[in-house]
Amino acid sequence: MTPAVTPGVTPAGPPDVTDLLGAYAAGDTTPVEAVDEALRALEKAHAAYNCTIRLLDERARAAAAASARRWADGTARPLEGVPFGVKDVIDVAGVPTTHGSWNHGRDGDAPAAASATVVRRLEEAGAIPVSKDATTEFAVGGPHPPRFGPVRNPWDPARWAGGSSTGSAAAVAARAVPCALGTDVGGSVRLPSAWCGLTGLKPTAGAIPRTGVFPLSWTTETVGPIARSARDAERLFAVLRGPDGADPRSTPLAPLEVPARPDLAGLRIAVPGGAFTELCDGAVRAGVAHLVDELVAAGAEVVPGEVPSAGDALPIGYQVVFTEAATLHRVDADRWDSYDPVVVRRISQGIVTPAVDYLRALQFRVELQRELDAVFAAADLMVVPTCPSTAPRLPHGTVVVDGEEFPLYAAQSRSTMLGNLTGAPGLAVPTGLAPDGCPVSAQLIAPPHREGTALWAARVFQERTEHHRQAPPSAT
Repeated sequence: MTPAVTPGVTPAGPPDVTDLLGAYAAGDTTPVEAVDEALRALEKAHAAYNCTIRLLDERARAAAAASARRWADGTARPLEGVPFGVKDVIDVAGVPTTHGSWNHGRDGDAPAAASATVVRRLEEAGAIPVSKDATTEFAVGGPHPPRFGPVRNPWDPARWAGGSSTGSAAAVAARAVPCALGTDVGGSVRLPSAWCGLTGLKPTAGAIPRTGVFPLSWTTETVGPIARSARDAERLFAVLRGPDGADPRSTPLAPLEVPARPDLAGLRIAVPGGAFTELCDGAVRAGVAHLVDELVAAGAEVVPGEVPSAGDALPIGYQVVFTEAATLHRVDADRWDSYDPVVVRRISQGIVTPAVDYLRALQFRVELQRELDAVFAAADLMVVPTCPSTAPRLPHGTVVVDGEEFPLYAAQSRSTMLGNLTGAPGLAVPTGLAPDGCPVSAQLIAPPHREGTALWAARVFQERTEHHRQAPPSAT
């Protein structure tokens, strides 16, 4: 079964990043018009999906006017005039960062003193932040943060957009903005991207600095772009990557290399089974097979490769994340009664984790990295499901796998946590629609600092198919 390209869900819609830049260059529109339209679209999307915490109206319009002048005088920068959203755990100078919580700081909604490195880099390339986007509480809570409530999925408002970069994904899926910034600790860029039909990149650990991002887990956390296509993700990643001199995990990198060839001759792909395909819906598995078939048709070769310990990555990854989160939040235990109960439960798990178990979990990371190294000795990419189902149903956040209902956390991060624990990059790629009308997704996992290989394969796949162009029927 090949996931469907359903008639009626491929509107012309607002352009993506690459097309928008082309429209500016051709004089078909201006940053002032594009930013005004983005702000209007965000208001509409928020009314429908609850995706936006704050619009940056005045700031965005002033930046758009400056961008329009740069296009007029020939000094446009690589992302000049492109509107983008910012997950609200990432600082924007002069704007409060709420972390999706009433409990984000003793000083209330005080504005951030400086922008995070990732925001500053996009702005220096000409892009324009237009919104602070909803997040689960502290990027570790459940679908129902007490302060702001759940973000609904543009493909089906009775479902969740996914977390924790939930508002960012919903806003991009609704075609309100062409791209957004998220963070990923166990799949928080890739899962909402998958459930909203988007292309989302979790880069190699340390490839993008985390300076100015509220911390959650120093072992597993990354920042990454959410976009509509691999070509857009590539543009954003090229600007975001590289050390900033402040994040000690961010070190010098070789230039980003993404082959421009339209074929994949010489590319070797492994398609492991085991834990990756257990408790996984048939439509998701069909999407993975469809992606593999297209890559092979473009010249790639399938080679053997398995990750024997993949099934342990999810529980052990949670152990690492919750223990590290507990070190940040234990000081505020007197305020836990107003926290999301999911956050409290997870922090509590971390507090009672013995040191020997935490240290053993860190050693497991090394063993898992060795298993990936063995796969990548013969393969350039792994292809696995991004998540095992279509988007979770609200209010309880259950997922359906082959007609049977399961709790949200039963397996949602099984294949994404693998990348967070090992540091390997992963790219979520939409592969079509399930029979329920919602998107399915596959993940391309590459060796560390080989994001270019995943972006190349995804771009070729997207040049051969139309899945990334599909939009919800209600999209602006």
